[in-house]
Amino acid sequence: MNQKNNWVQNPTKTQLIISLMVYLNSVVIMFTAMTNFFQEPIHLKVNMVLLFLNIAVTFTMIKVVRNYFKNLKKP
Repeated sequence: MNQKNNWVQNPTKTQLIISLMVYLNSVVIMFTAMTNFFQEPIHLKVNMVLLFLNIAVTFTMIKVVRNYFKNLKKP
């Protein structure tokens, strides 16, 4: 049985750049939501859902970047 490749396992350069841009934008937006940045400077509210989401997305992006560079070295 032939397995389909997905963009997390075999990302192209374009997919890597787009996913990094979306990741950085979303992390900045979530950080401003967690800190209430526009009303008071850097006072971190404990919002476990957003914190867990940031951690999960960060691990996923690390996996995508690692897979991209790993696939570059393959002949």
